[in-house]
This record gives sequence, C-alpha cells and structure tokens, in this order.
Amino acid sequence: MSTEFIISELLEEALDDWVPVDRLIGLAQETAEQSGRDFRVVATEALTELLCGRLMAVGDLGVNGFEAWTGSPEALVRRVVAMLDRFDWRPQGGACWLADAGHGTSEGSR
Repeated sequence: MSTEFIISELLEEALDDWVPVDRLIGLAQETAEQSGRDFRVVATEALTELLCGRLMAVGDLGVNGFEAWTGSPEALVRRVVAMLDRFDWRPQGGACWLADAGHGTSEGSR
C-alpha cells in the first residue's frame, strides 16, 4: 500500500460524506504496517498530497455543514499535524474533517 491507496480511498469516501481525519490515520497505520514506516509520516505525506493537489479540503463541521479552513496548503498541513500531535494522533472524531475539494462549505446538503 502507498499514499496513492490512501488518497484513492479518501476521495472515494468523500463522494458520499465528509471524512473524519481519523480515517486518514487508520489508513496510514495500515500502510505503515506493510511498509515498515512511521504512520505519522505516511499520514502527513498523504495529507500534503491531498491539500497541495487541491483534491480535498480540511475543516470543521459547523451549523451549515462542512466549513473549510483557510490558508495555504502547507500551513493547513502544519495546522492539522500540530492538532494531531496534541491528540497524540488519536483524535477520536475530535480534530478535523476532510471533504472533497469541490464541496467546500455546504449548506447542509449532506
């Protein structure tokens, strides 16, 4: 498995709903087990590809649905990684969400 697998899985899941960052971590753990790499590095690489490639957006769930964070992709990656570090990489739904980049902020359509 590789970051391409993770990206493919997340993009497919994002077609139906917003994806908790926990899913990225879980897929990174699976990939890391098979490759012998640190799952945090794998997750960060996949997140970087998703955000820098503008394939997905990162944000929170608010009153009106998904609310994308603003900032450069690099700054957003740093923000997510810092948040995950505070959660010891076990956010259990409490950190942030990923959405298909084409869906930005939703008006509750999901």
